[in-house]
Formats: sequence, structure tokens, C-alpha cells
Amino acid sequence: MFKINFIVLLMLAATAANAQFKSDNVKYTTVFPEELCKTLMASQGYTVLDVRSQGEVDDTSTSESLNIGRVKDAIHIDIRQLPQRWRELLAYKDKPLFIYCSHSQRSRRASRLLADSGFTRIYNINGGLTNFYNQGIESSPCAGLEIVTNVPYKILSSKEFAANVSHGKSYYIIDLRSDSVFKGISIESAKTQGKFNDAVNVPFDNLLGSASFSFPSKPILLVDDFGNTSPKAAKLLMEKGYKDVSILFDGMDGWVDYATNAPGKPVVKWTTFINYNLLPAEDFNKMVNEKKEFALIDVRTKEEFNNTSKNYWQNIGQVKSAVNIPSAELNTSSSLPKSKDTPIVIYGFNAQNGIFESAKWLKDQGYKNVSVLQGGIWSLRWTAHNIKGKTYLNDLVVNVPAENE
Repeated sequence: MFKINFIVLLMLAATAANAQFKSDNVKYTTVFPEELCKTLMASQGYTVLDVRSQGEVDDTSTSESLNIGRVKDAIHIDIRQLPQRWRELLAYKDKPLFIYCSHSQRSRRASRLLADSGFTRIYNINGGLTNFYNQGIESSPCAGLEIVTNVPYKILSSKEFAANVSHGKSYYIIDLRSDSVFKGISIESAKTQGKFNDAVNVPFDNLLGSASFSFPSKPILLVDDFGNTSPKAAKLLMEKGYKDVSILFDGMDGWVDYATNAPGKPVVKWTTFINYNLLPAEDFNKMVNEKKEFALIDVRTKEEFNNTSKNYWQNIGQVKSAVNIPSAELNTSSSLPKSKDTPIVIYGFNAQNGIFESAKWLKDQGYKNVSVLQGGIWSLRWTAHNIKGKTYLNDLVVNVPAENE
């Protein structure tokens, strides 16, 4: 659930050394977006601190998926500048200071830095600004907190999109991905995204190169893969006079997360192009608790599995009882189940293409029940610490190095 786009994750890792979870509710207090309104009302004289980049605050980031607005009237200090500028906040040393970023990795680093500098009432907003969108509460101001944005189009979460459709709203859905992705003949990770049955495929390059285009006069919803292309297309359409234009937050990747984890089947008709299962963390946890028989395979490299990767942020332990068979070694391994009827669950760090290629290979070898743990081990840990009521998922992960706890 709510996994981080892998490209974004790499960017955040580069600026958030050792920004994990061991200081939660130890050095600072964590608060979920759903509880933020109540907490703010009980925190007289509070201040909000935004530690994202200037581009994110201004909605001009080159990573378009991060242009999702800001908390109105928040103080802004880029996390990269905070070690030199934290004294500018001394007036708030003993007052409630609520800190946020995009996914709550940088905000945790900032929270720890300020707590270590003597600040006594630090609150980290779990899940960051993206969590407001995924929860569908970004448009509900409370206790003086309001999210505002400079982008001209609407940002629609998968949850809000599904709710709007269930209440009778109709969209003209334009899928901006390549025709090969739209048809399900691309790389395996793209196949997991599937497509909306009612979508019209207009690849972004075709839209960009068209001198003129004509779409029905109804609300337009633009979808892409991870949310980086649809903002550009939205601006283009609005410049051409289209007024009711929305983008799907986090694209089809975000939709897969929502649809896989939704308690009921979404009303929006959607087709996938894979012959294995995407397994939500909730269902995986249930399998473990019910002691169901299945093979759990970690397809990361041996270095990642053994916490010896040169990229420190990849060293985050293992899922309990997993056997390590790297993707590149599956076809020569003697550790695969002998019976093709044995259910297999595989996972990796997050959502790299090789994980899905491994699932497809296992299906091609005749294994009847193959599942990919949605979001991998990273998502288990992130969800456990950022989504309300999911702390127990952290018990599924073992052997996390102290520096990454």
C-alpha cells in the first residue's frame, strides 16, 4: 500500500541518510494525517515546517509527480539547508512544530535533527503530503491547516476517482502511456499496471506533436505510469482551452496500489496483463498468521538479502522465513518447491521489473499459484510506520541493521 515510486525513492535516499523509523515516538512524536486535525486543535500556537525542495514548494520541481502543493503559511527550510539554518527556528523550540515532506522520510531526518538540538515538541506528519492525497483528505482544511497549490489542473487520488465514479461522475480518460504499454506488450512491471477499459490511448509524444486535437466536452482525466507525464499534458490541454482537467495522482502505479488494497472491488473497470497475483500486505499477513503452507522467496541479490549492499538504504533485513534465490539464479536453483501446486510468494526491495519477470518465469515453469508481495519489503516497513493501524506489519521484517531501523 502507498508504495513510493522507485525513482522518487532513489532521489529521497540520496538526501535522507539513515532516515528510518527508530526515533518515532522516542525523540519526536508521530501523527497520522487522519488524526492531524484533532492534534492541531490541541496544540495552541503550532507552526508547520516544510522541509522539501524549493521546487516542490513552488510546484516547479522537475519531478512533476512531486508538484502537489504545500501547506498554506508553512515555514520552509530545505532539509539540505537545515543543518546550517536550524537556529532560525529557535523561537519555536518549546512550541508545537509539525514537520512534513513528500513521503515523510526527509521530515523524519529533520525531526531527529531538531530534537537532538533541544526542540521539545516536535511532530512528524506520517506519510507526508502524498498521504493526504492517498487518503483523499487533501481538500479538507482543518484547524487552520490548508493545502494550496499553484498547478492549474486538479490532482485526483485513486480513492477519490473511484468514489466519484461510484457517485455517477463520468470522465473522458486519456491514457498517455505508449501504445505497447497500453496494449500490455511492454516490460513485465508495466503489465502489472494494466489499463482502464474505457480509456483512450493518446501517447504523450503524439499529443505533444499534434497541431490540433479534439476531445469531448466532459471532465478529462489524464493517466500515465507514475504521475510525471500527466501534469505536462494537463498544462497543454488547459492552454488549448480545456477547463475541467484532472490528473490521476501517482498514475497507474498508484491505481494498482489502491485497487490491490481496496476493501472491495473498485467500480472502475480495469484490466491487467499478468497471469500471477499481486498480494496486498494485509493478505500476506493473514497467510502468515493462519500458518498457511507456501514458499516465500526473496529475489534480491545476496548482498541486499544479507544487509551488505553498498547502498546502505537497501540493507533493511528480510521478511521472516524467506529463502533467498536471486532472480538471476532462479533457473538453476534447487531450492524451488518440488510440487507445482505449492503456493509461492516472491518479493524484492520495492517494485523492480526483475521481480515481476521472476513471477512470470515461475508461472511459465508450471507453478500454479504465484504471487508478488505488493511493494516488497520496503513497502512493508513504510506502511507499518506511516499508515494508521498497520504497525503490526513491521513484525514481518527481521534482522534490520541498527542504522536503518
